[in-house]
Amino acid sequence: MHKEIDMENKKFKPLVDRLYLWIIIPTAAILAATTVLGAFHYVTLFFIIPVDLLVLYFLISPAFGYVELRKETLIIKYGFFLKKEIPYNKIRKAEKDRKFYSESMTSLKCALEHVNIKYNKYDVTTVSVIGNDDLVFELEKRRFDKTA
Repeated sequence: MHKEIDMENKKFKPLVDRLYLWIIIPTAAILAATTVLGAFHYVTLFFIIPVDLLVLYFLISPAFGYVELRKETLIIKYGFFLKKEIPYNKIRKAEKDRKFYSESMTSLKCALEHVNIKYNKYDVTTVSVIGNDDLVFELEKRRFDKTA
């Protein structure tokens, strides 16, 4: 009974850093200005607008992702469309880190402080959530509870 209470679902919201906002707002303004200035030109319609939308998606979507700890798996939602499920027994290590870049191509990273989650043999994903310490503690606890 006690293990069931410990293994309840927990959801972590993304951590959005001021530096991240200082990057998003000017970039969005520049993209909007280039789109408006070149309006109704064929290059704008077929090249600039799609590129602008793609860049804005990758800049804005991490702020709408989340990390959820379920009974058997870790679920990471990378913004609007991408989602990954990682079983706890596949996780090798979860560690806090602080740097500007991340090792993974897809990452839920909106801040300098983040958690690197290493799983399988060589896979790494990066998340920045409110309560990074709590996430590392919960992951380690659930990882060892499942292997014991």
